[in-house]
Amino acid sequence: MSKRDNQPNILFIQADQMASFVLPLYNPQAQALIPNLTALAKDGVLFNNAYCNSPICCPSRACMFTGALSSENEVWGNGSEFASDMPTMMHFLKSAGYRNIVSGKTHFIGADQLHGFDKRLTTDIYPSDFGWTINWKPHVEERAGTSVKKLEVSGLCKTNNQILYDSEVQFRALEFLRYESLEPKDDPFMLHVSFTQPHEAYQSVPKFWDLYENVDIKMPSQPEDTEAEMHAVTRWLKVHHGIDKHPPSRETIIASRRAYYAMITQIDEYVGELTDELKHLDLYDDTIIIFTSDHGDMMGERGMWFKRTFYDASVKVPMIVHNPKRYAAKKTDAIISLADLCPTIADMGGAGAVAKQRGSRSSESFKSLLEGPASTWKNQAAMEYFGPGIEEPWLCVRKDNFKYVYTRNHEPLLFNVKDDPTEVNNLYCNTQYAEIVKELHQIMFADLDLEATTERAVKSKQTRLFIHESLKGSEGYHWDYQPNFDATKQYVRGPNLPSSN
Repeated sequence: MSKRDNQPNILFIQADQMASFVLPLYNPQAQALIPNLTALAKDGVLFNNAYCNSPICCPSRACMFTGALSSENEVWGNGSEFASDMPTMMHFLKSAGYRNIVSGKTHFIGADQLHGFDKRLTTDIYPSDFGWTINWKPHVEERAGTSVKKLEVSGLCKTNNQILYDSEVQFRALEFLRYESLEPKDDPFMLHVSFTQPHEAYQSVPKFWDLYENVDIKMPSQPEDTEAEMHAVTRWLKVHHGIDKHPPSRETIIASRRAYYAMITQIDEYVGELTDELKHLDLYDDTIIIFTSDHGDMMGERGMWFKRTFYDASVKVPMIVHNPKRYAAKKTDAIISLADLCPTIADMGGAGAVAKQRGSRSSESFKSLLEGPASTWKNQAAMEYFGPGIEEPWLCVRKDNFKYVYTRNHEPLLFNVKDDPTEVNNLYCNTQYAEIVKELHQIMFADLDLEATTERAVKSKQTRLFIHESLKGSEGYHWDYQPNFDATKQYVRGPNLPSSN
């Protein structure tokens, strides 16, 4: 067996805010057009129950890269620094001889903009400083950056920052693969291609928007919760997102959903281009392709938008692992989380032992699930949220058929998500499920002191706000990444590249 058989290339593709329930892979009534993802899933391993570990960008990605939950890695929100001494999947792969390259969004906050990547092919799309830090207050309030007023621009556009960014991400990723075929190296690569769509604002160009011209875009299937049904967190998020003041009209909802689907179709086209390029460059057989998202989007279900909630539309993500040479095509109901990707990707590259030694106990490699049935799999996912839009920290555990949600100082929730996939029947007060509640509560708090953790989160937010205000305007307060390219070594001027002669 060759070294490459033991250490395949890894192409890790990630979308931003792509919910699984809008994809026909998971929902026969879903309307998003995704021929390339469908083809990838047909020959790959499709996970029906993959969850993010925190339904907001920076914390979710930090959990994914480190395998550690927010209470451990201390990335509390989108303005939280990602500490350089947290081992990542890139560090693990690097120790096994991999080159780690990223094209696109990582949303790292702080001076370290690599965290084990050898090279970034693009800058990031969002600020890397503490400017997006939001303090917890006694009462939540609407914020312009997260308000549903942004839905008013949903629809067609000539272009926007997201489209411009993703086109650069795709160009640089394809460029890397092409250079890889011209200058083959002995050491394998992990290429992370991370797009910003279909994150709001929901806008698209005619090429993708027009594909839905004759599609009867459906309104959300779940109505808004009544006041009696509404959980405290739902009330808080409706204020934070401005839904109470600016409820979107039917026309706005349809335009937003249509544009969201169009953005997904653009990402699907990019996936197809990357897969075709692997085949064209003879890299396909020796490359594991992974596709996922950082979290979902409520898309108007239950009257809610965006993320930040533990309902499945917000926390369940697509997950495809593809390499027919290694893994037989199948669908699995096994429950995994993005945090589990860290030790799994390390395991794929021959760094499973070091990931187990240096990584977090909160995650586990699911490589055995790819290779066949794994009777000992934990079949659970833990989620935490200490970010903006809520007044209390809250936690979630999905294990087997049940999801348990705990909000400090408020009644917990328990759903049987197999029998009740829309999560409307709270079983918490039903004594029949008392033992299940007890078990899930113990899992949730096995390694967590919630009061001490919350105190750390609050102090971190306050400290970062102080630092940001004191450094704002300083020339030294600048962490945004500048990609480095030496144009003198490109094309026929580069080493070992064939000329046209």
